Amino acid sequence: MTAIASILKTQPQPFRFLLYTEWTMLGCCGVMAAIEAWQRQSLPLQHIFILVSLALMGWMLPRGKTWFRYLYTAMEMGLIFYGTTLGYLHILPTLYLIVLIRSCFLFEAPGRWVVAGLSLLLYMVHQIQYLQTVIPLMLPNVEQQKIWMHQTAELLMFGLGLFFVSQLVSTLIAERRTQEQLSLAHEQLREYALQIEDLAAVQERNRIAREIHDSVGHALTTLNIQLQTALKLWTHDPSEAKPFLEQAQRLGKVAMQEVRQSVHTLRADVVAEEPLEPAIASLVKEFEHSTGIKVVAHIRLETILPAQMSKTIYRVVQEAFTNICKHAQATSVQLQLTQTSDRLHLSIRDNGCGFQAQIKSSGFGLHGMQERIAAMQGSFRVEAEPQAGCCILVELPLQEGLQ
Repeated sequence: MTAIASILKTQPQPFRFLLYTEWTMLGCCGVMAAIEAWQRQSLPLQHIFILVSLALMGWMLPRGKTWFRYLYTAMEMGLIFYGTTLGYLHILPTLYLIVLIRSCFLFEAPGRWVVAGLSLLLYMVHQIQYLQTVIPLMLPNVEQQKIWMHQTAELLMFGLGLFFVSQLVSTLIAERRTQEQLSLAHEQLREYALQIEDLAAVQERNRIAREIHDSVGHALTTLNIQLQTALKLWTHDPSEAKPFLEQAQRLGKVAMQEVRQSVHTLRADVVAEEPLEPAIASLVKEFEHSTGIKVVAHIRLETILPAQMSKTIYRVVQEAFTNICKHAQATSVQLQLTQTSDRLHLSIRDNGCGFQAQIKSSGFGLHGMQERIAAMQGSFRVEAEPQAGCCILVELPLQEGLQ
């Protein structure tokens, strides 16, 4: 049953106006049949059966196996050929145009041209049969050449009709397929847009996480150190603990400012940035004051950097200072920030305890720095050995940053 159903699959006529055109042609033939029936005082049942069968066959088109579609087309041609041989109507062979219209929905280009060629050939056969029937009935003086020229002109017009009908229906089918492809592409683009929107949301969450970790984390880490130092000094001399408490209070305000800044970033990503060189100088001064670690900074920038690049460098330096404060046990830090014609170079080296660089760090700080640099198409490298300190090396292409 499944095999039979797959063979007998059907589809409605895709273009209703073509179906109505076919029925109009069949209706014209029906009118001619009615006139002929009135003249002969007889009912042409076979001719009516042919017209009704062709009309019903156009209601649903086969879309199953290829051989079944060829059989369907052969049945249509057979009905028209049989009706013509009955000698009812001279207009009946024009119904081969209907066969060609339907074949455009059943076959690709080679199959359509085969149907068109057979239709033209059969029409030519019918024209010859018609002439063989009509010419003997004419008077001997009638110029038969004019009759042949007239029938040749009809044959040429029918051939042109086959060509233009084939081109018209092929164009309509191609346009329908294009619309379906555009609709499918539109749906895919809509799905891609939703995926991109989800990805953008994830990236934004990661960016905010880095911002909070780099800014608020740095301030809170330094604040904790200040409070621990103040707590130790408080039992001996409260006056010595006072500067550390004041510094802790200031760092608390900085942390609050950073939190507000992160919240503001959620609402608008337009942040007024100060120039990079004084921003890093302020960061170095704060780091030295809060940790007592000496920083030797060498900054040489020849041009004003793009805001996104400046922000990236600032956050990397800030996170590096936070890691040194928390883990390095260093007494001095060397910071170099230089600019060449096409690249920006940053190195931060400390004389702390170091670590095994070959072991992948699971800390969020180094990972966050690496993500920031990768987003700017730059390179990020860490050189470290136990008891030999650590060096962070960053290179950013200026052209990428300026885009």
